[in-house]
Amino acid sequence: MTAFPSMAATNTNKTEYTLREAAYPIEVNGSVYTGEGLPVLTYKGNTYVPLRAMADMLGASVAWNEKLGKVVISSGAAIAPCNNAFCDVLVTGSGGHYTVTGKGRVFEGVMQYAVEDGHDYLLEGHQQLDEGAPAWSPFSLKITIPPEQLPANGTLTLELFENSAKDGSQINVLSIPLETFR
Repeated sequence: MTAFPSMAATNTNKTEYTLREAAYPIEVNGSVYTGEGLPVLTYKGNTYVPLRAMADMLGASVAWNEKLGKVVISSGAAIAPCNNAFCDVLVTGSGGHYTVTGKGRVFEGVMQYAVEDGHDYLLEGHQQLDEGAPAWSPFSLKITIPPEQLPANGTLTLELFENSAKDGSQINVLSIPLETFR
């Protein structure tokens, strides 16, 4: 397999990278990565694996943050996730039934949320908090995803955010894995 980086038309110095499919298995927490069309590759003694597949196997979520232009990886760390608008977020439940609690500090006390499966939004909503920013206000969400919408493979991720008062765009997005399915 050969990969060529994109180059400007005026650049005559092209770099070629020769990647080879790894001849060894990758095991994560007792499960072997099978690839399913996305092989494990090697280059100069380094192993390259598909990021989303590895995150799913580790129970983490991977999301593209369009506004910041970066990949964000989140795992079920011991410390509750926090940002400027949401803090002390805790998720309980499984099998499509979740309770999410935490504190929010959002403009006019309106927080937005969405649940995605890595491809599509399965649920979107909003909740009015008791107080708006700059005060922190507790919240509790009951989230139910019907069994037929649960992924066979992948991670359900909750996105908490607020809409910008300036232009309506999503700001202060906090992504939290709800559950990984295998």
